[in-house]
This record gives sequence, structure tokens and C-alpha cells, in this order.
Amino acid sequence: MSAAVTRTPFSVIVFRGLAIVVLGGVAVQFLLAGTTVFGAGTGWELHAATGGALGLPVFALFLLSLSPALRPYRRDGSLLFAVYLLQVALAGVGDALPMLGALHPVNGMLMGLITVRLVGRSAS
Repeated sequence: MSAAVTRTPFSVIVFRGLAIVVLGGVAVQFLLAGTTVFGAGTGWELHAATGGALGLPVFALFLLSLSPALRPYRRDGSLLFAVYLLQVALAGVGDALPMLGALHPVNGMLMGLITVRLVGRSAS
């Protein structure tokens, strides 16, 4: 009996690796926010810097999803990028419009869910 071995394309491996990095980054963001809220953190600066740095792998996922080999991930890659941009906007207006700013952690959870989906789909 022989089992067929299917190789995962390199682009999918890179895509999945970036998705795992984003998922870890989202988890770190929640940790940093929690430590700051409960007095154990160093302030919001590290949370803001980490959120900004998270833009690079999110943008890379979006760009990679535009390649023909990664077409099955295009919708979720685009959605993650759009939700990230919304996340930045919500953080920016949070002081002036607190009710909109209150959606920032909810949107962060949505980013995590989209990324979990990307990691799971790219594993199969």
C-alpha cells in the first residue's frame, strides 16, 4: 500500500508562518492591554508600538493573498487587512469618541478570529 505524499507549496508555508506571527501578536496585544489596565504594565506606549509593528505581517499577508497560488486565502487576507486598518482608526478616535474607541478591543478579537481561520485553513 502506498500513500500519496502531497507537498505544501512554499508560499503557503510562508503565508501560514506569517498568520501564526499575527495571531501571536494579537495575543500579546491583549496581554499588554490587560497588564496596563490592571496596573502591571508600563503604559500604552508598548501596546501602541506593538500594534504598529503588527501592521507589517498583516500587510504581507494581504499582499501574498493576491498571488494566484494563494487565491483561496484572498478574502480572509483582505478582510484581515481591512479590520487592521479599522483597528488603527478606532485607536485614533478613541479619546475623542469613546463609544467608538470602546469597539477597539472587540475589533481586536475579530482580528484574532480571522487569523485563527487563516492559520487553520492554511494548515490543510
